[in-house]
Parts: sequence; C-alpha cells; structure tokens
Amino acid sequence: MKKTFLLSLFCIAFLGLNAQTLVISNGEDTGLNWWQAGSTAVEIVDWHPKEGNTSEKSMTIWISPISDQWSGGGLSGLDIDVNVYNTISVLVYKNVTGTVRLELQDGTANYFVTADYTTASVWQKLEFTIPSEMGNITTLLIAPFIDYDLSTITGEESRCFWDEVIAYNDTTTGLNEIQSDNSAIVRTDIYTLSGDLIHSVAGNQKIDSSILSKGLYLIRQITETGNVTCKKVCIK
Repeated sequence: MKKTFLLSLFCIAFLGLNAQTLVISNGEDTGLNWWQAGSTAVEIVDWHPKEGNTSEKSMTIWISPISDQWSGGGLSGLDIDVNVYNTISVLVYKNVTGTVRLELQDGTANYFVTADYTTASVWQKLEFTIPSEMGNITTLLIAPFIDYDLSTITGEESRCFWDEVIAYNDTTTGLNEIQSDNSAIVRTDIYTLSGDLIHSVAGNQKIDSSILSKGLYLIRQITETGNVTCKKVCIK
C-alpha cells in the first residue's frame, strides 16, 4: 500500500520502450566486469552526478595529458545477437563535448561507431548503430575522449562517467498511443499497482505491449532534469 501511494504522487509523461531490449551494463547488478582500456582504470562509483541519472552507481575513468587517446573501458564475455538488436545506447556525462567511440568486436573483426556528446556537464544518451555486416558482439570498448586534445585537458575535464549501456532494436514499435519528449527521458520504470518493479529501461526506447499481461500498470519516468512523473496505463 505504501509503495502504491508513493508512486501515485507523481505526474505523467510516458515514453514507450523497445520490445527488444538488453541491459549490457548498469553499474549495479549487470555488466560490472569492466577492464582497463589504454592508460586508465575503470571504477564503479556511487558519487556520479545524480541530476539526470539517479541510478545508484555508474562507471567512471580519469585521464591525464599523457593518457592514450583511446583510453576508456572494455567489457567482454558478451553475446549480443545482431539479428535481434541493431542499436546500442550509452548514458554519458563529461565536462567537455566531443566524439565518443564504441569499438565492437565479434571475434573475427573490430568495428568502430561514434556519436557526438554535444552538451558538457549533463547526462546525455548517445546512440550507436551496430554495423549490419558484423557478427554477434563479444566485446565492447568505450573511448570517451577519442578526438580530444589530451595535452590541453585540466582538472575535472579529465573525468568521464557512463551508465545504462543498452542494446535494443529501434525499428520495433509498440504502445504508440503513449508518447513524450524522447530527448528528455533517461529512465522509465514499469510497476504493478502494488508498487513492484517489473521492467526498467533507459532512454527513448519502445516497449511492445505483448511483454505485459493484461491489466493496469504504473509507468514512472525520470527526465534529464531529474523530474519524476508517473501514469496509470491499461493493457488490454
């Protein structure tokens, strides 16, 4: 009863999620075995900026002017089916703008995809298209400062955080009658009316109603500015 009451206090702006989603790493309980790529170590911390990302933990690196350009973190032991997923999203926080690069490996070749981090000192969801010619992804590496002149980096410019690494299929549709400002949402949670969390996905993804049984649900969202909203939704 208490959980239901607390959830019902929120207002609404619901974002549909993708029917096909895979949490690769979230900092709390999935994909925690990040290893050092280049000349910097990866930490999982609970002191990341919370405005725009209220999750308990995130990954972070600190670099210096003598770090390798491709310094970042790697995650191996994956088996991401490229026939199911065509996009990977990552929440990123840096104090400088610039290109973020993912290196994707399928056991036979390496593929590089990039996205632009455009606004410094905010959490931004970056989307990377999985190359259509590659096989299933076994290893992922993130290089947050790939195009930055490290010789000029000072102070907090050297810190980067990332979180909510998600694979999904952006061609799937579902629950199209529920829409919101995609750019503003960083997390959406689906609860039963009794307040039990049953599904959680980051960013502007869609969810197929077929993954939910018929009934009423509470949909809770967190925006980039930290606002939390909620709506009751009926699945028929």
